[in-house]
Amino acid sequence: MSSATLVIHDGVMINHRGGHGVLGIGTGNFQGGKYSDENGTEKRGATAGLWLVLGGKPDVNAFDRVYPEKAIDFEGYQILVRAVGSDRRSMYIKVEVVDGKGT
Repeated sequence: MSSATLVIHDGVMINHRGGHGVLGIGTGNFQGGKYSDENGTEKRGATAGLWLVLGGKPDVNAFDRVYPEKAIDFEGYQILVRAVGSDRRSMYIKVEVVDGKGT
């Protein structure tokens, strides 16, 4: 199992090469306010839209609204959202991509 930590800024799509193919990750649609986590606990903070695609397979894609500590399983990858924040450049998400097998 291998992992990589990536910072993805608003409106940017990046490619991550792993054992399951090229994973495209994009983010945008940042919002602040209340949201419910995976346990149904109401929290307050920033969320973002996260788009996932698998290279060479245009029909394999997903969209999810994410927040810190959200986990998404997608085509052999696990995407762990570590932070939703901002810097001088723009809003961003920080994710850890775990490649479960094949590497």
